[in-house]
Amino acid sequence: MSQENVELVRRGMDAFNQRDKAAFVALCDPQAENVPPREWPENAPIQGAGAIWDFFVEAVEAWVEGSYEWGELIDAGRDKIVANQLREMRGKTSGASVAWSFWVVFTFRDEKVLRWEWFADRAEAFEAAGAPE
Repeated sequence: MSQENVELVRRGMDAFNQRDKAAFVALCDPQAENVPPREWPENAPIQGAGAIWDFFVEAVEAWVEGSYEWGELIDAGRDKIVANQLREMRGKTSGASVAWSFWVVFTFRDEKVLRWEWFADRAEAFEAAGAPE
């Protein structure tokens, strides 16, 4: 696995957890794209690092503040990493607890994140990455 890509993913998570938009955006390709899970109501692709940042921040506003973490970071070959993002979350209003676990396929270009593609299912993420589980 490209250690540089792994570090890039970790730095991106740290930047988001610290709400450091400038650091997050600096890790992104100018043509960055985020593809939310197809099950989400807002599942249209988001273009541009700033718009992706805004989408991520808006998505977590309903939850009590907390940090995301990586469960697994898996080499999917070529320019891809498959990762499992985890977080225990509690609704600000309802107090409901939710265990967040989504899979994301990262694609890199020129040592920057070009694309995030999200999946609820591990096998679907690996299939999208073109890699065996």
